[in-house]
Amino acid sequence: MWHRSQEECVADNRQHKNVVVVGSGIAGTAAAFRLRRAGHHVTLLEREGHVGGRMSTREVVGERATYRIDRGASWLSHNYGPMIALLQDAGLTSRMLSCSDELAILRDGRVHRLSLVRSSGLLRTGLLGWRAKLKAVNLLRDLTAVGRRLRWEDMSGAADLDTESAHDHALRRLNRELLDYLVEPLCSTQFLVPAEEVAAVSAFCIMWGTFGAASFTFDGGVGRLPEDLLATPVMRDGTRLELDAEATAVEPDGAGVRVTWRRAGREETLRADACVVAVPAPVAARIVTTLTAAQRRHLEAVRYTSDVHVTFGLDRAPAETALGVAVPRREHPDLCVALYEHNLGPGRAPAGAGLVSLVFRHHWSTARADRGDEEVIADARGAVGEVLPELAAHIDRHRDLAVVQRWQNAVLARPAGGFRDLARFTASLDPASPVQLAGDYFAYSTTNAALATGEQAAERLRTTLAGV
Repeated sequence: MWHRSQEECVADNRQHKNVVVVGSGIAGTAAAFRLRRAGHHVTLLEREGHVGGRMSTREVVGERATYRIDRGASWLSHNYGPMIALLQDAGLTSRMLSCSDELAILRDGRVHRLSLVRSSGLLRTGLLGWRAKLKAVNLLRDLTAVGRRLRWEDMSGAADLDTESAHDHALRRLNRELLDYLVEPLCSTQFLVPAEEVAAVSAFCIMWGTFGAASFTFDGGVGRLPEDLLATPVMRDGTRLELDAEATAVEPDGAGVRVTWRRAGREETLRADACVVAVPAPVAARIVTTLTAAQRRHLEAVRYTSDVHVTFGLDRAPAETALGVAVPRREHPDLCVALYEHNLGPGRAPAGAGLVSLVFRHHWSTARADRGDEEVIADARGAVGEVLPELAAHIDRHRDLAVVQRWQNAVLARPAGGFRDLARFTASLDPASPVQLAGDYFAYSTTNAALATGEQAAERLRTTLAGV
């Protein structure tokens, strides 16, 4: 979509417009990059004091070392076609780093490692019995059928397949073992809720977006991607970045739009030809005045799960090769996954050191939203000790730091029927409107899906503005 000639870019420069982008997560920064590349002037408003939103990285200093901790996603997939194309266009492919391609799943105290690249791993693993392996053929068939209907920027094409939860689909088409030790841990790891609380299509989205391709990460942490996009020559000139700037209203203003925002109690207004609103669905529902009542209700109803997780910096890395060890609900009711973030490549932790994050299901996080950090850290340490005692002992011996991250709107968890609701919502939107929406709620919570929705919004505005 975005491989355009230099002549086209020059032509757009002759008729450049002013565009506001609300939100500097990967959806917003991708939209801003594409709009700047098309020759338009961009003002980027970010509510927080840093760019990246849920795709950000920060440095944390422990007693003995410094660690880079990703706020949200920490590893990426070569299935992420739109992201890789964006990196190529921005000249940032040299920032891509290969990382572990293994995901492990715990069963009866034993860790079983699966390759994300080779589907044959399901046949060879000791995680599943032979009956489950035979039933897995249905999983691959259904994945192929659903995958034909999925697009990164809009998953509503799978609406007519959205008839049941991932739990019910697994029991109908697979068996209990595949539900308990593959489908449920994948759902909990991605969405932070069990399989009965997400649509079957959502479970297939995970597999479609992850399986069959090597993994990679970004040098310095995934949060460097939006930062480095803003630092490219395309973005440096003609882009105005406003941090600590909370947009409060996006509304029509003659042939364009008016965006009201505030900082430290002071309110300002921007007038522009168009606007991309790239914020979580409930925030978009609150600030975009052109939404119909039905559109607003849809956005307000989008469910995001909460995430309160603990990251431990360790002066010695644990002996684990996988990206993470998923913990099925049958093994532990609260702990979803232990992420071995030092296996993402150099830079997350010093050489020989470790960085491990313990991520929990939504109900655990919700119950601890207002508790003190030390209590949350103690609870997390207790949980991991119940199912991964060797890791818990390693944390006790080698702990350098412990950081609690709290995230209210962390991950979109779309229930059964949610893709049908999405289809009605997307069909109601005007692709020629000067206000375009972007965000993971058009697809599911991955950096690549959010990025693709930002690019789609930018392309629609480019077409609309070219006709003004």
